[in-house]
Amino acid sequence: MGILIAAISFAGCSQVQTEAQSQAAKLASVSYIGAWGVKGDGPGQLSDPVAIATDSVGDAYIVNAENRYVEKFDRRGTPLLAFEEVSLKHPQAITVDGGGAIYVTDSARASATVFLPTGDRYREIRLRTRSSLEDSLGVAVEDDGTIHILDTDAGRIFTYTSRFSLLRAWVPTAEGPSAKVRAKAVANGFDGFLYVADPEANRILRFTGDGRFFAALNADVDGSSRRLGDRIAVGRGYVFAMDTDGRVLHVFSTDGRPVLDADLSAELGPAKRLAPALAVSPQQELLVLDAPQARVLRYRLNF
Repeated sequence: MGILIAAISFAGCSQVQTEAQSQAAKLASVSYIGAWGVKGDGPGQLSDPVAIATDSVGDAYIVNAENRYVEKFDRRGTPLLAFEEVSLKHPQAITVDGGGAIYVTDSARASATVFLPTGDRYREIRLRTRSSLEDSLGVAVEDDGTIHILDTDAGRIFTYTSRFSLLRAWVPTAEGPSAKVRAKAVANGFDGFLYVADPEANRILRFTGDGRFFAALNADVDGSSRRLGDRIAVGRGYVFAMDTDGRVLHVFSTDGRPVLDADLSAELGPAKRLAPALAVSPQQELLVLDAPQARVLRYRLNF
């Protein structure tokens, strides 16, 4: 604005907004609801679960590495669907699109397999990259069906149309002194942005759907000692990330404002561990996949 009065008014509004956000951050919390999950190698049971996702009604989807089962549960853990996919060799990430189709990545096949809501195998998207058990593949699907598959070894994101045609293979790049991005996870924000975790630089980056850098969410923005791991989820206008200690949950607004740091060790245990997978449901719940105990922890989001 070029008018002084308008500038002063804007500054005043900005200060009020900042104070309101600070107060909201102080009041934010998560409440433990309970856990569900049965360890075993049969349908409806969890056998080395590696990833979790939720759909538009709050049902949870889990892929198991040991028995290659892909499973669907309601929010309270009642089994709704289970199917074995023997072609999966090293399943890693799972997501669900707006129509209920299920996407599961497999680094050993350098691909993502798409399943219909019924569990029937529909299509396999093969990446133009080399397969490796040491690689890690992430997946996110936009509201319009655009598919993003992150290949961490290649340092690239492969973007496909809803009809599975390759649009582009691009390297996530930020701006400023830390332009290089070492992407380890990807998530769709349902706000037109793609969120990419860069734990080495302790940040989460926002990109437009066509791969243009938009902004960086820095974990130490307020001088804190947060250390972001490689597990993130986005939902309800917030970004959720686990600390590298595998116990502390960090929550940010999508514009990078710290909202909450919550210690979940009462449920996850006090020992340092790998960061658990996360999913956010429309029912104002956070689901945390406690893989060693073969269970899902439910938390109420009080913000």
